[in-house]
Amino acid sequence: MPHARCSHQHLSDSQLVMAYLAGEAAAFTEIVTRHGVRLLWVARRYGRNEHDAHDILQEALLRASQNLHTFRREAKLSTWLHRLVANSGYDFAHHRHLREVATLDDDRVPRDADTRLAYDPVGGVDTRLALQAALARVRPDQAAALVLIDAAGYSVAHVAALEGVSPGTVKSRRARAKVALREALGPAEE
Repeated sequence: MPHARCSHQHLSDSQLVMAYLAGEAAAFTEIVTRHGVRLLWVARRYGRNEHDAHDILQEALLRASQNLHTFRREAKLSTWLHRLVANSGYDFAHHRHLREVATLDDDRVPRDADTRLAYDPVGGVDTRLALQAALARVRPDQAAALVLIDAAGYSVAHVAALEGVSPGTVKSRRARAKVALREALGPAEE
């Protein structure tokens, strides 16, 4: 159905939301096409593998389709979708014990030899804590530029529009944040 995609490509995000709420399912397809790559990037931060990331994204998109009527247009749609993916990722990461793992029923692989069943509750905690503490010492506007671009995958132009500043200001903040983060982490963490 390429014709439906073409008819929605020219619409703004706000117009796509209105079209979807009016019953045009193809409008949501355009929303996913437009924002899916960045949202998958965000989902990858929470999953242990590509399958987890796709599950997280799928859950977030299901929530988006069911709750698009709650989207307030004073925020950007991309920001709202990003938050849904982050929330789904958080739920996924912190409620693993509630999910069924099919490999538990597979007797072909001994449980002690299956690395997929290994659980390391403290793996990487030291690094995450050090990074979190170091990032807390960076100015908030600089930290936001660094996190939004390098962790969330947004473009400089998008962050500039989001923050209401010029792209040059965002680049400067990001560069200063990197320097401050390196200093805060010290030579041992580099």
